Amino acid sequence: MMRQVGVHAIVSLITYLVTIAFSFRAMRGLRVDQLFKKGHTFEIQVFLLFVSIALGFIVGQFILALVDQSLALKMLF
Repeated sequence: MMRQVGVHAIVSLITYLVTIAFSFRAMRGLRVDQLFKKGHTFEIQVFLLFVSIALGFIVGQFILALVDQSLALKMLF
C-alpha cells in the first residue's frame, strides 16, 4: 500500500514537471510583451513563469484524474 502511494507521488511529480515545461514552452511563443510597458522584462518573465505553472498544474491535474478514473474502470468488471 505504501509503495503504491510512493509510485503515485513520483508519477504525479513527473507529470506536473512535464506539463509545466510544455506550458512554459508554449507560453514563450506568445507575444505577451505587448501587454506590459517597455523595459519591464523581469515582470514579463515572472508573469510567464506563474502562468506556465498554473496552466501546467491544471493540465497535470486533468491528466492524473483521467488516468485515475481510467484505472478505476476496472472495478466495474
